[in-house]
Amino acid sequence: LRDGRDLAAHAETIGARAVSAVAPSYFKPTSVEGLIGCCAEIAGGAPGLPFYYYDIPSWTGIALPVADLLEEVRSKVPNCVGVKFTSQDLGAFQAARHAAGGAFEILWGCDEALLAGLSLGAQAAVGSTYNFAAILGHRVMAAFGRGDLAAARVAQWRIQLLVQTLVPYGYLGAAKAVMTMHGIQVGIPRLPCAPLDNDQHGALRADLERIGYFDWLSETQ
Repeated sequence: LRDGRDLAAHAETIGARAVSAVAPSYFKPTSVEGLIGCCAEIAGGAPGLPFYYYDIPSWTGIALPVADLLEEVRSKVPNCVGVKFTSQDLGAFQAARHAAGGAFEILWGCDEALLAGLSLGAQAAVGSTYNFAAILGHRVMAAFGRGDLAAARVAQWRIQLLVQTLVPYGYLGAAKAVMTMHGIQVGIPRLPCAPLDNDQHGALRADLERIGYFDWLSETQ
């Protein structure tokens, strides 16, 4: 938590627009009050920046109700403005959106179900595939906005296929490999995630070509 606070303070000094943090995942907070205390420690390092709690229970192992956190968080974390919600629990998402009279931004974080989030009122999204396939997410949002659910479902299914293609290679290593295919060198993932070797890199490109990934990006609609 001290390191997180220091990083938040650094972010504020270099002109970042916001900070975000996940909950501790080794010694885990066991109550909403404890989780808010963790957020307060980090967010307090950058009191002038908006703070977003990053809720991702599948990775942190912490599934405390986000709505309950939002009802209480402002008393200890006045710069908290919202949550990155990375879960497919649509009921919990709705509860978070309506918590505290709807005062918080609830950013949708599950790329594979963006359309579901939009249908329940999500207005913005943060996701890893948007680093290299943001156009697919934009198409989902644009089609949904104009009421073309058929087109939105097509774009959503393509995101799902993309994720399904990356996962068997080790998602983070594969995602970084895709970035290099677009000419953007982002280095290798940190341990315990592993980079792709040359054979895997070639096999992944072939798999992406097979599903039509590169063709999708060049389409005008």
